[in-house]
Amino acid sequence: MSIDEIAEVVRDHGTPLLQAADDIDAVVGACATALRPHMLRVRGRGADLAARLDHLPSAVGLSRLRYGADVTISGVAPEQDEFIVVLPVAGRARFDYGRTTAALGPGAMSVVSPYRPFTLEIGRDFDQVLVRLERRQVESAAAALIGAAKATPVHFELTTAQVSPGLVGLIDAAARLAADPHVVRRTRLAVQVETLIVDALLLGYPSNLSGKLAGAAKSPSAERVSRAMDYMLANLADQPLLSDVARHCGVTLRSLQLGFRREVGMSPGEWLRNQRLERAHAQLSLASEAETTVTAVAVACGFLHLGDFAARFKQRFGESPSAVLRGSRL
Repeated sequence: MSIDEIAEVVRDHGTPLLQAADDIDAVVGACATALRPHMLRVRGRGADLAARLDHLPSAVGLSRLRYGADVTISGVAPEQDEFIVVLPVAGRARFDYGRTTAALGPGAMSVVSPYRPFTLEIGRDFDQVLVRLERRQVESAAAALIGAAKATPVHFELTTAQVSPGLVGLIDAAARLAADPHVVRRTRLAVQVETLIVDALLLGYPSNLSGKLAGAAKSPSAERVSRAMDYMLANLADQPLLSDVARHCGVTLRSLQLGFRREVGMSPGEWLRNQRLERAHAQLSLASEAETTVTAVAVACGFLHLGDFAARFKQRFGESPSAVLRGSRL
């Protein structure tokens, strides 16, 4: 998986909001809808826009944008409601945020935060994948990670950090999920992927909270881990968000992860998936084909992608879910 592959998924499966568009008002309007409101100025005498914007609706909002001209982008208000993750595909750009400047190009990434004025000087060949994250989601996730009682501002540093393979993998999953017509209850699963993307960004990208996030890594007691297990088992079908589990147990998400590693040798997400697989196996073993279906059992146990469920089930138990259901009649 790579940024180029994500860009192709967005181009192939997204909605083309702009195609070689040369009207500034139309370009600004479409970009404001898919991303955030901004101002656009074309640089160079006699230069014309040739903008293309593809938008793939999902929980995180995925877009691919190329202006086809040298342009300057700037914010329309001091504060906005979105964070925009910029993943360059080709070309070069310069990003000014407050009093800091960074160069953008393939292999690096940057984050347009919502709190201060910004300017992007974009070259005509600059092609980019953009990930839109809601401000309230990022701030709430940050609060959960550091154990704060309420949402807190997150000022990501303006730096062209190398793109984390883990973050790219999560964004790739979000893109393919949004493009997959066979996903059951797509919205719920997309929200969970969004949560993982936000957490990965907070934990892996420098910000004003980096010190607190590092200090939040104190491992909880075995009793807190046991309480988390009980909570997840009681809400197995609802697929509880790990941030909610951590909040219920009075620990940070990072602490919860460390506690599970210490007590059971795996992450809380892995443990939860194993419990869901065990419950699905038990239900399929006791049911008959006249009473239920593999899909119904998968959904009841919190699995939203049937292909992934079947693959993990067979890997764990050595036979397919349908084979277990058929065998339950014997």
